[in-house]
Amino acid sequence: MRRGGNEAELGARRGSYPIAGVTGTLLQMFRRFAVLFCLILLGFNIYKGPDGELSKGLIAAAVILGLVGLRAAWGWTSVRLGVRVCHIHTGGLVVTGLFGQVKHVVPWDRIAVLKHMSNLTPLLTFHRFDLVRTDAKPVAILVLKAKPEFVPALKRATELAGMREEG
Repeated sequence: MRRGGNEAELGARRGSYPIAGVTGTLLQMFRRFAVLFCLILLGFNIYKGPDGELSKGLIAAAVILGLVGLRAAWGWTSVRLGVRVCHIHTGGLVVTGLFGQVKHVVPWDRIAVLKHMSNLTPLLTFHRFDLVRTDAKPVAILVLKAKPEFVPALKRATELAGMREEG
C-alpha cells in the first residue's frame, strides 16, 4: 500500500489536516438527515400543541444534541489519535488510515494530475482530491467541510511544487 517513499524523505511538515473516507461521508449524510427529521418533528410538535408532545419533543431534542455531541467527540478524538489525517510536507503528502497507520506516501514529483471536485449541498458537503500518480494507483482524499483549511494549504503546497490543479 505504501508506494512512493517514506515520510522522512518528504522534508519538513507544513501542516496536518483531518480527512475522511466513504464511511465518514455516509455518516455525515445520515447525521444530517436525522437532524433534519428531528427538527421537522420538533416543528410539528410546536405547531400541533402540548397534547403529550413534550416527551416527543424532548426525545427529538436529545437526539439532535446527541448527534452534535458525537460529531464533536469524534472530531476531538480523531485529532488526538492522528486518525485519518493528511500531512502536507515540503516534498509531498502522507495519508494515514483509520487506526493512524501510514496508508500512502506521495511525493510531489510522482503526481501526474491533481483533480478537485466539490459538493456543497446541505445534506452532503465535501471536497474530493484525486492524486493521479505516475507509478501507482490514484489516491483519493476526502474532506468533509464547506471551507476546510486543507484546501488552501494543498493549493499553496502544489503551487510551490510547480503543479497545477485540474477541476
